Amino acid sequence: MLDVKILRLRFFLFLLLALILGKLVYLQLIKGDQFYQIALKQQERYLIVRGERGKIFDSCGRVFAMDRNIYSIFADPSRVSDKKAAAIKIAAVLDMDFKLVSERLNKDRMFVWLKRGLEHDKAREYLKEIDLSGIGIKVERKRVYPHDALASQVLGAVDIDNRGISGLEFHYNDMLEGTEGYRLTLGDGKNLTLNGFTTTYMPPKNGNTLVLTIDQVLQHYAQEEARQVYEKYKAKRVSIVIMDPHNGEILSLVNIPAFNPNRITDADLSNMRNFAISDLFEPGSVLKVITAAALLDQGLLRLEDKIYCENGIYKMGRRILHDYHAYGDLDFKSVIVYSSNIGVAKSVMKMDKYEFHEYLRLFGVGEPTGVDLPGESGGILREPGDWSDYSQVSIAMGQEVAVNCLHLGKIMSIIANGGYSVEPHIVKEVRDENGFKVKSMTPSKGERVLSLEAANKMQLLLQEVVESGTGRHAKSSLYSIAGKTGTAQKANLKDGGYHKNRYVATFMGFLPVEDPKIVIVVTVDEPQPIHLGGVVSAPAFKNIAEKAMLYLTVSENKRGVSNAVKQSFVWN
Repeated sequence: MLDVKILRLRFFLFLLLALILGKLVYLQLIKGDQFYQIALKQQERYLIVRGERGKIFDSCGRVFAMDRNIYSIFADPSRVSDKKAAAIKIAAVLDMDFKLVSERLNKDRMFVWLKRGLEHDKAREYLKEIDLSGIGIKVERKRVYPHDALASQVLGAVDIDNRGISGLEFHYNDMLEGTEGYRLTLGDGKNLTLNGFTTTYMPPKNGNTLVLTIDQVLQHYAQEEARQVYEKYKAKRVSIVIMDPHNGEILSLVNIPAFNPNRITDADLSNMRNFAISDLFEPGSVLKVITAAALLDQGLLRLEDKIYCENGIYKMGRRILHDYHAYGDLDFKSVIVYSSNIGVAKSVMKMDKYEFHEYLRLFGVGEPTGVDLPGESGGILREPGDWSDYSQVSIAMGQEVAVNCLHLGKIMSIIANGGYSVEPHIVKEVRDENGFKVKSMTPSKGERVLSLEAANKMQLLLQEVVESGTGRHAKSSLYSIAGKTGTAQKANLKDGGYHKNRYVATFMGFLPVEDPKIVIVVTVDEPQPIHLGGVVSAPAFKNIAEKAMLYLTVSENKRGVSNAVKQSFVWN
C-alpha cells in the first residue's frame, strides 16, 4: 500500500516537473522571442541626443551666446499606477498645480514633461523625494547669453526647446542647431538610465558657430550712450548703427529699450523687435544728402552757385515753405550747411524727376538693405509717375519717403567710401564645431553710385555742416567729422498730415574725414522736450565717435600697443 502511494507521489512529481519543463520550453523556445521583445520595451531607453547649439562670437572671439546643460523631470503616465496619489505627491515636491499635474499624468502618452530647466543637483533631489515608478530625468541644453541685454535684438532668443525664435538665432537656426543623434540603453524601474548598458549610439553633430562683425566693446559704448539719451529725453526708443563704410560690416547695432534673452518669459515682446531695421520713418533733412549728391554728380549745381532763399518764406503754388532761420542769398554749400528747405526746393527742381528717382534708388531708398537679419522693412519710395506736383520737393527734404535706421547707414557709407554701394551685414563667417571656416560672408564690391569727384565734394560739404552748420554739437577736438542733421515730424497715419509734437531726431555722419573708418547713425524717436536732431542726436554721435575711434586706434596697433589690448579692453 505504501509503495502504491510512493509511486503515485513520484508520478505526480514527474508530471509536475514535466509541466514545468514544458512551460519553460514553451516560454523559451516558442514564445521566447516575443517575451524578449516585451522585456526590451520595458527596459530599453531610446534617447534622443541633441548636439550643442553653435556658439555666437563677436568679431574678436568674445562669446555672445553659448549652451549649457540643464535637467528636466518627465513622466511616463503608462507606468504610473495610482495617478491621483502620484499627482498629489509630485505637485507638492515640484511646487506645481495639482490639476495641471493630474491632467498630464492622465494623458494617453508615454512621455510628458513635469518640470524643466533645473540644475542637476536640484533635479536629482526632486526625483529622490518623489520616488515613484515612471518618473525620470532628461538632460537638455539651455541657451545662455553672458552679457544679458547686450545686442539682444540682434542675437534674438530661443524657445524652451532651444530653437531660435528671433534675431540671428532664428535667421541662422539651421546652421546653429546641428543634427540630432540617439542612444539606445537600458533603464531601471524608476526610468533612470543605467550607466554602462548603452547598446547603440549615434552621436549628434554640433551646430556651427557664427562669428559676427559686431565688436562687443563698440556695442557696449553705443548701447550705454543710447540708454542715456533714452532716459534724458524720455524718448520712445533710440537706435544706433555703427558701420564700416568700405565693406558694409555692422560694428554695432543698438536698440533701446532692449530685453534680456536669459529671461525671455519676463520680456516685453514689443522690445524684442529690432527697431533699427523694422521701423520706418520719414527721414527729414538727412535725405538732403542724396539731393545734394545727385545735383553735384550731374553737374547741375556747383558749391559756389547762389540761391535766393526768400528770407525764410516761399510760396510754391498752394504750398508755403519755411526755413528755421530767414536766409537771403546763400551759395549751394550753405544751403546744405544750414539745411535750408527753400534752397533745397529750388535746387532739386533743376533735376528731372526720373533722374532724381534713380539716384534715390541707387542709394537704397525704397528697398531692403539685404542685411542678414529677420524683420527688415523695405522702405517706401513711389514711382515718379505717382508723384504729385509737390512730391519732388517733398522727397528732396525727406518727406513722402520712409527709411529705417540702417538705410541711413548705407547712404552715408556711399558718401564716405568714395561713391560705392555697400551691403550691410552682421555675420562675418561660419565655422564648424572644430573651428574650421565653413563660409565667409564678405560681400563683393558694390556698384558705383556716385562719381569720386562728387563724393569728395560731399565729404567736404558735410564736414562744414559739423564745423559751422546745424551739426556743430557733433564737432570733436580729436577727430575731423562730417555729417548731417535731421528733424522729421512724424506722419499721422490715422488722421493724415503730421503730429504737432512728435519728431524723429537724427544725426548721421562719418570720421575721420580724410580717411573714413566708421559711419554712425543715431535716431531718437519722440524726444522731449527738445526734438532737434542737431541738439539731441549730434552730441550722442560725438561721444560714441570719440570712444570708438580711440578704441579702434589702440586695437589696430597704431600706437605700438599689443593686439592683446583688444581682447582685454576695459569698459568705462
